[in-house]
Amino acid sequence: MDKKIVIIGGGNAGMQVADSLRKGGYAGSIELLCAEPHLPYQRPPLSKKFLEGALEEKRLFLRPANFYETKDITLHLSTEAKAVDRKARIVTTVDGRQFNYSKLVFATGARVRKLPETEGLGLQYIRGIDDVTSLKSHLGTPKNITIVGGGFIGLETAATLTTLGHSVTVVEAMDQIMPGLVAPEMAAFFKQKHESQGVKILQGVGVQAVAKAEAGYRLTLGDGETLAADLVIVGIGVIANTELAANAGLAVERGIMVDEFARTNDPNIYAVGDCATGMHMRFGAPTRLESVQNAVDQATVAAKSIIGEQVAYDTLPWFWSDQYNLKLQMAGLSRGYDDIVVRGDMAAEKFSICYFKGEQLIAVDSVNAIADHMAAKRLLTAEAPVTKAQCMDSNVPLKTYL
Repeated sequence: MDKKIVIIGGGNAGMQVADSLRKGGYAGSIELLCAEPHLPYQRPPLSKKFLEGALEEKRLFLRPANFYETKDITLHLSTEAKAVDRKARIVTTVDGRQFNYSKLVFATGARVRKLPETEGLGLQYIRGIDDVTSLKSHLGTPKNITIVGGGFIGLETAATLTTLGHSVTVVEAMDQIMPGLVAPEMAAFFKQKHESQGVKILQGVGVQAVAKAEAGYRLTLGDGETLAADLVIVGIGVIANTELAANAGLAVERGIMVDEFARTNDPNIYAVGDCATGMHMRFGAPTRLESVQNAVDQATVAAKSIIGEQVAYDTLPWFWSDQYNLKLQMAGLSRGYDDIVVRGDMAAEKFSICYFKGEQLIAVDSVNAIADHMAAKRLLTAEAPVTKAQCMDSNVPLKTYL
């Protein structure tokens, strides 16, 4: 069989695999199957600048159309994969086309988690360009909007909509916003910021039911309280798109299982990005991460593996979130921390929270403290010894300890 790479998924991960293959000297055929009708695009601005109207759709695109022609990457838009025949090495699409492959890459990403029993009610979600375009069409006049979910997407959307003049209520089922993502101290800081901008935040209460009402919607909460809303936006997480891989007999556990080289249990198939649960050498355990950094870096590892370079994935994870004038930048994973120290001045909205497990620094979350974030990435990558007292002293730059 001629060398032919088929990539299922046209997000950051899929595009990066194709780009890295060409940069690495791969000269065979590359077919990129994109379920959406749009050129591969970035998602982070969707809940911010694109929703706000400050960013045109074409500026979301990761590369212009001629890039794919120049790099000889065949782009198939509105092309959704339906089945994979591993024995024949064929991908069949919903519209009946078939693509042969010598190597296959799953970059199928994730889909929004739907609020149960709300099908057909017209609730809004934020995952793709079309979702936000739909939402924007409802925002002509100031609205009373309820956002279900107080994670990054929900809070970024709340910040954007409040800035646009809408009245926003955020309902979070857990006891704090950004649950499992940041320390309670950081969550409390962001809650105060949102409330100072007029956002109402309800914590520790879930949504029991949503019904259409004359003026829009009526939400019934777990404590019996009801909310009226003109619009309801749901941001309660995502589900990895693994069904296609599972039906093909690949190992799946929260994501498509891959080793440190992004290989599945089939040596001819790889998986990257939000859909993959990968062996991350830094953590020594299978880890599924939802971030642009992970999508890009894991995709680069997969491309190297396909070309024949064995480079294990061990890049330090990092994330970010923009809300109002606050830039939250996160380095490392704070899972399992048992102590924190605050560095800088929370009241001045420029500080970092340093997470420790025992005496080991494992993560740093910074707000408007870019120098801390950049130094933290290097310190954590090098696993440099830094004490709690050193982290607490904001008069000494973190980079000093490199």
